[in-house]
Amino acid sequence: EVRSIMALSKITSNSIASGVIPDAVVKSATAPSSPADGDLWYDTTLKVLKVYNGTDAAFEVVGGQVQPFAATGGTITTSGSYTIHTFTSSGNFVVTGGETKSIEYLVVAGGGGGGDGRGGGGAGGYRSSVSGESSGGGNSAESPLSLSAGSYTVTVGSGGAEATDGQNSVFHSITSTGGGGGVSSAASSGRSGGSGSGASHNNSAGTYNGGAGTSGQGYAGGVAVLQASGGGGGASQAGGGGSNPTNGSQGGIGGNGGNGVQSSIDGTATYRAGGGGGYGYAVSSGSGGLGGGGSGDLENGDPNTGGGGGRSRAGGSGIVIVRYLT
Repeated sequence: EVRSIMALSKITSNSIASGVIPDAVVKSATAPSSPADGDLWYDTTLKVLKVYNGTDAAFEVVGGQVQPFAATGGTITTSGSYTIHTFTSSGNFVVTGGETKSIEYLVVAGGGGGGDGRGGGGAGGYRSSVSGESSGGGNSAESPLSLSAGSYTVTVGSGGAEATDGQNSVFHSITSTGGGGGVSSAASSGRSGGSGSGASHNNSAGTYNGGAGTSGQGYAGGVAVLQASGGGGGASQAGGGGSNPTNGSQGGIGGNGGNGVQSSIDGTATYRAGGGGGYGYAVSSGSGGLGGGGSGDLENGDPNTGGGGGRSRAGGSGIVIVRYLT
């Protein structure tokens, strides 16, 4: 106990900040084994001094210090001055310490599956608070979250199977809506979602509207016309409408999937939330939108992009990425 008291008397806030700690104090990233009451430990990860309380059998932060912000969950990387947590499956973002930090996020829902031989699936809803970037549906970035110690739920939405809506993705209070799934019946409007699915064509004349997107998350799917279905909407662009050859020949040209939004939240510029391509009879099917959209030639949406599935194919799963200054 005398050793601990003497060591503690030599420690000032300046010495803690500079990392100059007396030799009597154990300095490590993990707690000492078999400590005795009053033993001192300088936690090199959290940069705080702790004393062992034998009654409670636990190390406690020495009074007057604020335990700094620390977080776990997802795959942790760094880029520049930021620490980044990437969730490709559901989990928890767990914060410890006495500080509060501003948290930027990107939350992308699962993409909708393409219709059965018809319109492309809509991209999963796209919400972002990254400064200088865009959210979905043409919106500017949202406000960051201010988080302190606690456990925050992260749900990564799965992509929809054929003609099925994608699942929502969630980070704490932020929810992105799953992409609209394409429809299986002919001559039908698309389904709404984060981004809407493309409409389904018929083999006779008629025009059908794509499903609506969600405000601040994505765009509508494309229209269908004779023998040509619409592409699914993307986070930054509506799905392309189906069309017919200008030379009067038979057949249809499927609409392209709408493009997604590019973000560098994790240090790499990446497009996400592109719409799936629609089917065109006898001529050509639409391409998938930038950001993981599957083409109308029977292609799935890319995993962890929220891309819509091409006709008759599954949408891609979503993703949640958060970052903060360190």
